[in-house]
Amino acid sequence: MRAYPPILLFAILLSFGCSDDGSTEIPQPKELLESQSAPVDSSPQSLPRNSFVSSDRGVDAIMKDFSGPIDTYPVIDQAETLVRKNGRTYRRGLEDEPFNGTVVEAFPDGSLSLSTTFFEGKPHGFQKRNFPNGVLAMEVFFDKGVLVGTKTKRWRNGQIREEEYWSGGKFKGRRLWDPEGRLTREEMVPEN
Repeated sequence: MRAYPPILLFAILLSFGCSDDGSTEIPQPKELLESQSAPVDSSPQSLPRNSFVSSDRGVDAIMKDFSGPIDTYPVIDQAETLVRKNGRTYRRGLEDEPFNGTVVEAFPDGSLSLSTTFFEGKPHGFQKRNFPNGVLAMEVFFDKGVLVGTKTKRWRNGQIREEEYWSGGKFKGRRLWDPEGRLTREEMVPEN
């Protein structure tokens, strides 16, 4: 078999760009500061919560934009939605008004895969993704389509895998843990 160098080089580069769970990583800003020493007790629960300060509205304030409890709004399947060029989500058949409520996706067995709340057609409030075994895989918060606060990803065993910190729609840093809950990396964007 004859190997073609450009194809081989592409395959090697592609293998380095893939994560172990099949997800695609978003490139992060180059000016990240990496912490050289991890705290003695580096479990997510023991880290100081004040090490990330967001200027964004909190989840309670975000959810108050809805005129009533979110569970009183419609819950529809993702197949019932339509996203227009303006970036807003609409319910099929009701395209004259942006969707308010929850959009869900299911695994083939019918269990919940993804749940996202929408306000005026934009992600607003919670977005949660589950693993097929029902364990929470990811949780993120949006404020009228803008990522805010802490985005948390988990390993299949439920341990926190990564926390990304967002404020004003901008990436501010992240922490990574191994499957046993040990902090492996910490990066923060320097404040100007």
